[in-house]
Amino acid sequence: MSGRFIVSGLVGLALAAVGCGDDGNSLAEFEGTWKYIQSPAQFSCPGDPVQTGSFGTMKDWRQGVKSALVDFSTSCNYRFDVHGKVATIQKSQTCDLLDNQGAPASEAPNSWVFTLTSATTAEEKVETVTTFSDGVSCTLTATMSTLEKISKD
Repeated sequence: MSGRFIVSGLVGLALAAVGCGDDGNSLAEFEGTWKYIQSPAQFSCPGDPVQTGSFGTMKDWRQGVKSALVDFSTSCNYRFDVHGKVATIQKSQTCDLLDNQGAPASEAPNSWVFTLTSATTAEEKVETVTTFSDGVSCTLTATMSTLEKISKD
């Protein structure tokens, strides 16, 4: 299962959001490229030791069509809703991936929250479950990621 952490590394991914009552101005605060300053993550599978590593290196937010924001950092393109300074993943999204051996896997975020802490800084908390072709479900948790905005688009 050592290759499974790399699959979860792809999770350094995706956010999207629909204004849902926002004035639209707050979306511009999210949009652009963000660099992870720290992104400690844990990946745990039943019967295996917990693996630790980084959640991601860069995040790319853009306005969405089916949601206010979409995370283009990975191929999953998860959708997020925005309320003020907080972007929250829309429920019931999944993403099909391949593990290190090329076997199919499916990722399903339980929770994902991206919070602006200033005009150029943010915090992120994520919990996803990845189910592999052998039926094993593993959990990726990143609870204290900090990011810095490096470009507007």
